[in-house]
This record gives sequence, C-alpha cells and structure tokens, in this order.
Amino acid sequence: MKQLKEMPKRYPVDGTFELTVRCNLHCKMCLFRHDDSENAEIMQKELTVGQWIDMAKQAAAAGTVNLLITGGEPMLRPDFCEIWEGIYKQGFFLTLYTNATMVTPKIMETLRKYPPHKIGVTIYGATAETYAKVCGNGNALERAVAGVHQLMTLPSVMEFRTTIIKDNYPEADAIENLVHKEFGEEYKVTQTRTVTKAVRGACADVESCRLEPEDNVRLAYRRSTNIIKSYLGDEYDEKNVCLERAVVPEGQKERERLSLLGCNAGMHSYTISWDGKLLGCQMLGVFSTDALSLGFAEAWEKYPSQVKLTPISEKCKSCQMADLCQCCYASRYAETGDLGGCPEYVCRDTYIVKQLLKE
Repeated sequence: MKQLKEMPKRYPVDGTFELTVRCNLHCKMCLFRHDDSENAEIMQKELTVGQWIDMAKQAAAAGTVNLLITGGEPMLRPDFCEIWEGIYKQGFFLTLYTNATMVTPKIMETLRKYPPHKIGVTIYGATAETYAKVCGNGNALERAVAGVHQLMTLPSVMEFRTTIIKDNYPEADAIENLVHKEFGEEYKVTQTRTVTKAVRGACADVESCRLEPEDNVRLAYRRSTNIIKSYLGDEYDEKNVCLERAVVPEGQKERERLSLLGCNAGMHSYTISWDGKLLGCQMLGVFSTDALSLGFAEAWEKYPSQVKLTPISEKCKSCQMADLCQCCYASRYAETGDLGGCPEYVCRDTYIVKQLLKE
C-alpha cells in the first residue's frame, strides 16, 4: 500500500449519533444490540441529555451538516424528546431511524415541533407470527404500523427498509405489499443485500439466521427485475434485461481515491457511539477516539492516527472477482476478526453475482 506523505483534507459533514445499543425488540440479525443482561451497565455509560446536546453543538461547529439519530432503538430512551429537541436546534438536516413501535403522544408532540427531514423505518415481516420469529414480539407489527401512521402526519420524507433472513424470507414480497397497502404504492422497501456477523460486542448469532448467498442473490435479482417490470409494464422483455457494472473506460486510468478505510468513513462521515467514542464507521469499533473526554474537534483530528490497517489476505489480492467484491475493512473484521481477512460468506455471494453477470 502506497504511503501518503500528507493526509488529504477531512471534513465531518455526515454524522451518526448512536443514542443507545439497547432495543425493545430482539431481532436475530441485529448488528448492534447487546444482551439484556448488559443493559444496566450500558445505561450507566450512555451519554446524558446534556452530553448529547453539547456533542451536537461541537459537531455543528466542526462542519457537520447531515446527522442521523439511531440506536438500538433511540425512542427507548425516556429522555429521547429532550435529546431530540436539543440536537434539532443546532440546525442539522436530521434523519431518524426507528422500528416505529415506541411512538408515544409525547414523542409525536416533540416531532411535530421539531420534525425530522427524513425518517427511516425498518419492517421485519408482514405477519405477527413472523415478527415473533424475527424480533421476539408478535405484537410489534401492529404497533409498528400504528407508529408509522402517526409519523406520516409529519412533513418528513418516509423511507422503509427490511433485512431478509430465513424466518421472513417467505414474506419478502409480502413485506413490500404490506407497505403499499398500509402507507401507499409510492413507497419502496430497501432490502439489505448482505448481513454480516454482529459487531462491537453485540449478541446476535447472525450466522444461524441469515440467508445462504445463493438465496440472497436470487432474491435480490428477482426484486430488481420486478422493479423493472413495474416501470416497463407490457414493454418488459426478459431478453432485453441485463445487469451492468461500472468499468473504467478503455485508455483511462482509474482515479486514485485517498481515504482511511477505502470509503468516506473517517474522511467525511463518522459515528459517535452510545458511550461517547468517535468511530469512522458504526460497524468498525476497533479504531476510535474518545470524543467525550477530548471534545469532538480533537477526537476528529486524532482519529487517523488510530487507524492501523493490516495487509489484505493474499487470496483477496489475487482474486479474479475483486472488481465485483463488496467487501470492506468493516465486513472483513466482522466476519473473520481480521481487518485483512477473507470472508468466505462474501466470497460465495460475489461468485454467484459473477456467474449471474456471465449469464
């Protein structure tokens, strides 16, 4: 890896505040939720209302424009409204991620006064039975639907997401149909493509519940073609549908990209964890600075000195599928415990995608 003489300019434009890693749901594939037995200790270490608001002021002063408020489930905190109001007043473009099951009159009163610019809601199934399997709570579906209907009264952009695992795989299409029926045909449901193992001490046994790569790719391909069909209607012809990938035009060199982790993490984006650590990426806790004790500006400035990467495995270096691989340092570490490791799950997924492109 070529060593840079000087770190390129870094601007903390896009931030994430992780208010908690606790959640009222126990989703089998959650990357961040810790076991409930740790909740008492976690609550002792979570940033307080005053600390979150002060952190928001510092982040705004440092240049953060877009801020995501997430968890765990952020509405689980009894002081959510106070935190939200204080952060809102700093002038960010705010996005809220929630499972929508904990929407209360008090929270709605706060959000009406200080509405998010965008709200992302995760839907885990189309039936109570599936919610019970995935999240451990069959009543959560009804509460989520009711919560979304309340959130839709706000002047916020609504987005829906889902993560497909073995338990809700049979309802992959039904989840989208539910969203259309309850909230409007104009909404699409974004599906998480690949699910890595849990990170940063989270308790989920993702390996036991995630789809096999073959099923994952097959589902993603089918959903993609269904979207194309919905746009083309009677003009759709499977013979004329193909997958494409970005390539460097002949005769041109690929533009060098200067970064810490191969993406915007730590360059233009960051996460402040529930206990006040500054992370380049919410998935990657191995590198951090203490924003609570150092202050945001100094923690951001010092973050690059904490990033010490290990060499990528020889298998990955010589891989013929490297141009298609979606692997990053965070997913390598999550899957193998090694920043340079070769994650077999991602390899299988990439191979199937390559075969599909050939076909």
